[in-house]
Amino acid sequence: MPRLSWVQRLYWRHFSKPVSERALFLHVIQNPLASVLEIGMGCGERITQVLTLCTLPAGVTQIRYVGVDPFESACPGVPHMNLKAAHRMLAEFGVKAHLIPGDPTNALARVAHTVLPSDLIIIDGSWGVESQQGRAITLWLPRLCHSKSTVFAAANQGGLLKRVELPATAVEQSAITRAA
Repeated sequence: MPRLSWVQRLYWRHFSKPVSERALFLHVIQNPLASVLEIGMGCGERITQVLTLCTLPAGVTQIRYVGVDPFESACPGVPHMNLKAAHRMLAEFGVKAHLIPGDPTNALARVAHTVLPSDLIIIDGSWGVESQQGRAITLWLPRLCHSKSTVFAAANQGGLLKRVELPATAVEQSAITRAA
């Protein structure tokens, strides 16, 4: 995306909706991203806005996106999109998408073993909550991020996304570069 004008920056800083995700949008504007991991895609509105604002670092031609969501098996009344619609939406942005359906408790192990750590991690729900899903996220987070990653998390689905401190055992970014 081309650089934002001062009016657009003003909008994203002070008037963008939802307010609970404003810090995330500001981070995306200020930092180039090569990869995003989102736990809890919901209706896809957040990732649409993130991809619209995202700039790529030098030498990267395509954003790598990993989405973990129940998709069709989400509880009734919870905003979500189906798997086919998610693939279609991400293809419109030219994103290399890896969508993993299922409960995050089980899906995170597959992500941690098959996908390289991401630059931006968005956790929508269960962060810091004493539940099976919260413990699974805490357990696998060091494998999902590297030393330069940024993590935004919310305790409740659709809640306020706050920047979270990286685990001390996060993978060094130089080790990832050599592995790729």
